[in-house]
Amino acid sequence: MNSHLRLILATILAFAATVQAEEKNGLSLTVSKTVIEKNDPRTGSFSERINRTQGLKASIKNLSFKEMPEGEIVWTILVKKYYSTTVESYTGTEKLKALKPAEITELVFGAAQITGYRDTDNSWKDKTEWQITVKQDGKEIIKSQSTSAFDGMAKHAIKGGKTTKADN
Repeated sequence: MNSHLRLILATILAFAATVQAEEKNGLSLTVSKTVIEKNDPRTGSFSERINRTQGLKASIKNLSFKEMPEGEIVWTILVKKYYSTTVESYTGTEKLKALKPAEITELVFGAAQITGYRDTDNSWKDKTEWQITVKQDGKEIIKSQSTSAFDGMAKHAIKGGKTTKADN
């Protein structure tokens, strides 16, 4: 296989691994990680520090033939530190507007600090996992998470921060 085809295939697989979609109760929920702020210092040497603020991007579509009432999105981001066994938990709640039939809304939310280190041969970076629950009238409509082990990881996480629309 030539190198161009390998690069294209690797790019497609990397993108597919970062986007996750769920459909339930007339809603489609697609979630991906997104970099909100990139503060990686440029040192000009063979090693670089990684310093980023990472959040989540959600695309929510009403698949039903009737209007979906407004609701809320409850999110949690877990950050597994690359240099220890520590897992930090960041949580928040966002308002979800009412959706007309076939309407799509996209939201970017969450803020977790990601650090790491990269040199010419290796890269070490914090790993993130996430969970999103869409609720209407306090009832869970759809839930999505990046890994099936999320709940177990969350039990052992320490509070890293809390961000909501009211805090911003």
